[in-house]
Amino acid sequence: MFYRLKQLILLFGDLCALYAGLYLGVTLRYLHSPDAKFINLVGPLTLLFALAIIIFFIIGLYDLGKARNTSTFFQKIIFAAGVWLILSILFFYTNPNVTVSPKTTLLLVTICGFGALTIWRAVYNRFLSANLLRTPVIFVGFNHEIEELTEVMMKVPERGYTVSGLVTNADTGLDLPTAETLDELIKKNHGFYPNLIVISEKSASDTTLLNSLYRALYQQVSIIPLAEFYEDFFKRIPPYAFSEDWFVTHLNEQTKKIYDRFRILVDVFFTFIMGLVFLIVFPFIAIITKLTSPGPIFFIQNRVGRMGKPFNIYKFRTMRSLNKEGSAELEGPQYATVNDSRVTKFGNFLRKTRLDELPQFINILKGEMAVIGPRPERPEFVEKLTSAMPFYSLRHLVKPGITGWAQLQKSYYGTIEENLVKLEYDLYYIKNRSLILDVVIILRTFEVLLRMMGR
Repeated sequence: MFYRLKQLILLFGDLCALYAGLYLGVTLRYLHSPDAKFINLVGPLTLLFALAIIIFFIIGLYDLGKARNTSTFFQKIIFAAGVWLILSILFFYTNPNVTVSPKTTLLLVTICGFGALTIWRAVYNRFLSANLLRTPVIFVGFNHEIEELTEVMMKVPERGYTVSGLVTNADTGLDLPTAETLDELIKKNHGFYPNLIVISEKSASDTTLLNSLYRALYQQVSIIPLAEFYEDFFKRIPPYAFSEDWFVTHLNEQTKKIYDRFRILVDVFFTFIMGLVFLIVFPFIAIITKLTSPGPIFFIQNRVGRMGKPFNIYKFRTMRSLNKEGSAELEGPQYATVNDSRVTKFGNFLRKTRLDELPQFINILKGEMAVIGPRPERPEFVEKLTSAMPFYSLRHLVKPGITGWAQLQKSYYGTIEENLVKLEYDLYYIKNRSLILDVVIILRTFEVLLRMMGR
């Protein structure tokens, strides 16, 4: 409930820190109170501070669950400062409309601004993030999904929730107040209603409970189904909700037609960019690939596309060629794994930078893929996964993509259980796909590229 508000507080504090850094940087540069020089810098640096906010979003500094005082978190701030300084230099020295050209001042503003921002973030994370604007929640019922939610809420209070208790007669093993009725639990909480009651579907038919929930309405309490809360919290569809009835009700493909048509323009734009980069880097990748490992330059593999239609996907080869077809498999299809020994040294670089995906602009031009969508799987894996998960084929309602929501959560899904989680993320994207979600995915993909986190 307070998640977005806490993000806005962080954003406002970040901007205040950057402007304070601007004021201090100009003061240190000229050793007196800022004058006209300061005024001349405010306009262009306001645009650059907006760019800084975008960089922060890309590298995850507004992900409340990960915003903690760790070495990795502060490394991200240093990384953001370096990227911002480089882009700022390019802005000032390549833009003919900008009349000022700060040198020492820009460096001082970077040090002071991002230094102030680091202090602000450290103070926020230490004293405010876990205690500010927390929504009390009561869960009605108990199952695996509720257990997962409560454990995350207790471990990561920065998300903005506190668990007031559980209405259940089961032994949960959790250090939380429990009761068999909602009224009894509320009394344990000193007679105060929570801000939010999350109710499992199995508990919704209890007449005594419904009477208590009805009275809760007069206390301005929000009451929502578990599936809806779980989806919003984890950004994936809970597997217990999988049913023909649920999918018919929630996957409203007719409402996405205008969006899907606009997405074609987005795909054309990114295809042009990818094709241009492909033409520039192809000679170098081709030569190095041939010099570092025997085998073909390109890797072509059969995948399953929209509506289950098979197609050939194109990539730069990143693994050792172990058979006459150029494949790295000797004993049939197998998933790639973390630190896969079949990946060549240069192939590892291509994967980390995602350059190995560049040839897939051909698949987009042929209408077989999109920029964003579920990653296409091989027919052999699709057959096994569909047998284990009857609703697996729903991920083929849309075109597969080069990058996607599930791929950003985890790079490899090599077991049936992991692929079920992947399906939860894919169905979340299919259900909620929109221009805003696509922008989020594209920006987070840029983080993968900038930090060479591809696999």
